[in-house]
Order: sequence, then C-alpha cells, then structure tokens
Amino acid sequence: MTPSQQALLASRYKADGMAVSSPQKLVVLIYDRLASDLDTALAAIEARNVEGAHKALVNAQDLVFELQMALDADLWEGARDLAAIYDYLLGLLVAANLKKSTEQVQRCIEIVAPLRDSWTEAYQMIQRGEAALPAKPAPAVPVAAGH
Repeated sequence: MTPSQQALLASRYKADGMAVSSPQKLVVLIYDRLASDLDTALAAIEARNVEGAHKALVNAQDLVFELQMALDADLWEGARDLAAIYDYLLGLLVAANLKKSTEQVQRCIEIVAPLRDSWTEAYQMIQRGEAALPAKPAPAVPVAAGH
C-alpha cells in the first residue's frame, strides 16, 4: 500500500468515525478541532503565515457556526446564553483574521478551552452513566379559546 493510499484510508476512517459518532461525541470532536484550529492560527500568525492563519481562522468560524446552529433552546435553557458566547466568539475570530491578531486568537483560546473541557466532561459522564440526556419536550399544543 502506497503512502497516499494509507493517507486516504486514514482520512476515510476519521470521516467514518465522525459519521457514526453520537451527537454528544460530535460536539466534543468539533471542540477538539476548534482548539486545534486556534492553536494552528496562533502559530501561523506568529510565523507570519497569512494564508495558514486565514485558513485556520475561517475553519474555526465555520465550526463555531455549526455549534451555534446545533443549539436547541427548547431542549436546554442555557442555549441562549451559549449562543451569545458563540456570537462574541465569531466576532473575535473575524477580527483576529482581519488583523492577524495573536491577542484576539489567544482570547478565543481562553473562551474555548473551558467550554471544551465542560463538554468533554459532560460526554464522559454520559458514557459512565452518571448523567442522562434530557428528554425532548413535547410540542406545544394550542388550546382552543374558552376551554
């Protein structure tokens, strides 16, 4: 097997692993990649690699957007607060990319790291049976006037 075939198989394995992951595991994987992109962007900015920094920061923005779109305010009352954090993070990422600012990337890292740790801990608690997933709320049923 050639090295390029090995690389193709490795990337397919990773993609297939994500495809069969639980939603909770996917959140952890997204946070892991987000943290990696931020580290890559920081190193690229320090090395004056504009293209590398841009690529990592755009990917980080995409990941934060995906996390934001996955929030369900009906399932979790904290979703709105987390959405506000994601909005702030997206603004920082855009500014960091425009200015190639290590300070703004570092601020993003400071925000993402505890969130990543919390989601990882929550996932591990679910895996160990120490926490349960919330039940999906029943849809609201309109009540006829006068009843």
